[in-house]
Amino acid sequence: MSIANPPAHHGAAPVALAIVTGMHRAGTSAIARALAVLGFDLGPRLMSADPRMNARGFFEDIDVVALDDALLAHFGADWKSIALLADADFADPALATQARAARELLSARLAPTGRFACKDPRLPRVLPFWQAAIRDLGIAEGYVIAVRHPGAVIASLAARDGLDARRSAWLWLIHVASSLAATHGRPRVVVDYDRLLAAPECELARVAAAFGLAAPAPDDPALVEFRDHFLSAELRHAHVASETVDPAWPPLVADAHALTVALAAAPGAVATNADAAIADLWDRLRAWAPLLAYAGALERAADDVPRLAGELAWAKTAVAQAQGYAADLEAHLAAKEADLVAVRAHTRESSDAAAVHAQNLSAALDQAQGELAATRRALGTLGATRTGRGLLRWLGRGRSHER
Repeated sequence: MSIANPPAHHGAAPVALAIVTGMHRAGTSAIARALAVLGFDLGPRLMSADPRMNARGFFEDIDVVALDDALLAHFGADWKSIALLADADFADPALATQARAARELLSARLAPTGRFACKDPRLPRVLPFWQAAIRDLGIAEGYVIAVRHPGAVIASLAARDGLDARRSAWLWLIHVASSLAATHGRPRVVVDYDRLLAAPECELARVAAAFGLAAPAPDDPALVEFRDHFLSAELRHAHVASETVDPAWPPLVADAHALTVALAAAPGAVATNADAAIADLWDRLRAWAPLLAYAGALERAADDVPRLAGELAWAKTAVAQAQGYAADLEAHLAAKEADLVAVRAHTRESSDAAAVHAQNLSAALDQAQGELAATRRALGTLGATRTGRGLLRWLGRGRSHER
């Protein structure tokens, strides 16, 4: 396929907002970093690098990613869903909060320098949403569409995420076709990842031409640092010859790949005579939309199986632990009940002994009271006679002498 040279970027305002779109593992991170050479600010809230995936950084704004994830979830999808979302209503009033957040986010990111670059591989699926916010703010935007051989992307996703090759092929196709279709009539340039690694100066010159900016000079310190220190062959973990086509891929993948190869070789922005080929690719892909929506729903259900299995295993462990705790508690309660029975028995024995002792004391008291009464009667009888009264007086005097 031959793509004619595009018209030069004249008259339009230079791009203030550069949006990097494309498939996961297609070089979007490196391309986003390249835009810093052209003076684009990447923002203050970038996702941290991951030595296992992107050791040099993802260059993704975490707030943009959060919004994109929320948008995909709203439509029952996620980053690896092959649902096309071609008919998604991004103007749904239920998304009013997200739309306001998008406008505020873009305004905040553009405020410091007036030039901001935004990258997230989820963007091709939700570009109409962001374009509405861009239109409301009156921002001059441009797009860099990152492309890479589908075989290399598929191999990278298999190594990183264990995704089935057929699923990854559909994802590649959907991201590429969505990016091209959604950027119709806007400044855009297709950048091939392998071309960027081989000749970064040329690719940056193509982007600059598409965005109405000056290309960096060969000795520009920012370009030198990017070319000689950031870029490295180590960034490319898989390389596939351009003509390689796997018969297991969907038939549209080969056509889309041929189209991107031609677009990436064009000197500047995507040529106007490529629009027909892009529209045809998008129409043919849309014909698959019902089947892709069904497959996407099945994928989400299948993706939930490991999570549900993990939750079930956790629940089983929690139940076993709860049962063990209940058994221990029952044993503890049984021991306490036995202790209570023993205490009650001891209390009864003590109570019985106390009752016997009380009865003995009562009997002794009764006996003493009886003896006292008998003594008083005897004294009364003795005092009734003259002899007895004399004896009592004599006894009384003897006691007083003793005192």
